[in-house]
Amino acid sequence: MDEEVIKREIMKNGPVVGAFRVYEDFSHYNGGIYHTGGAKKGAHAVKVTGWGSENGTNYWLIANSWNTD
Repeated sequence: MDEEVIKREIMKNGPVVGAFRVYEDFSHYNGGIYHTGGAKKGAHAVKVTGWGSENGTNYWLIANSWNTD
């Protein structure tokens, strides 16, 4: 799907559902832009609440519900 379409949907109607591939390092992720590493472990559904750019890297802001924390 076109990223601009997703952004307009978030601005008009609020968060959308998204998914991404999960790699071994995801269980150790604790903040910032997630960069994948290790073997593929599956997929993860998330709530996409916004977007941004940091040092030329575009990213989606998501709400993660994988853990109990």
